[in-house]
Amino acid sequence: MPKLAVFDIAGTIVSDDGVVISSFIAAFSEVVPEVWAENDGDFLEYAHKTMGQSKIEVFRSLLGDDSLANAAAEAFQAHYLTKLPEVHLFDGVLEMFDSLRSAGVLVALNTGFNRETLDTMLTTLNLGNYVDATATQAEAGEGRPSPAMIAHVAQELAVASPHDVAVLGDTRSDMEAAARYGAGLSIGVLTGEHDEVALRDAGAHHVFPIVTDALRVLATR
Repeated sequence: MPKLAVFDIAGTIVSDDGVVISSFIAAFSEVVPEVWAENDGDFLEYAHKTMGQSKIEVFRSLLGDDSLANAAAEAFQAHYLTKLPEVHLFDGVLEMFDSLRSAGVLVALNTGFNRETLDTMLTTLNLGNYVDATATQAEAGEGRPSPAMIAHVAQELAVASPHDVAVLGDTRSDMEAAARYGAGLSIGVLTGEHDEVALRDAGAHHVFPIVTDALRVLATR
């Protein structure tokens, strides 16, 4: 059994029904409408491919300009926050967190969202009382596929060995971060962006249809 389970949010414990992608579209349309009109297909393909990575880094890669990237990231956040009523936890997530913590497993969240968005989600989704630590790129210094956010919450919670950490996510970047960290267990889920082949190619030890299916593995190792 791991000492710490680190979960991604959107697509892993939360179903957002396309709100992330619609927020990308809204941000590009608002900040760089002409560039978006000429590159919408390529930009959307890249957004899907890099799902799970820091949003500001995705904008920087595509726009090549810090000021435009920052403006797009702010527009993304503003749109996502207006759509939070459409976002919901998958059934059984809070009960899973309760079961893990009752068994002595610490629960942490890491995300490609910024701190303001994360904190709003924690309140809106009533997650605050169910997790022991959270991390964004701002605190950790780097976003996925860097393992910095995993290392950040592990250090905060005094979990010294990567072997004692399980990482759960729905994207290649989640699994790549877990592998680079040396996590003892990496679990992919199929409720988000990437399929089983992509998740296993990126290093997933297990792949489940939904995150709550992973409880039996987390509770028996």
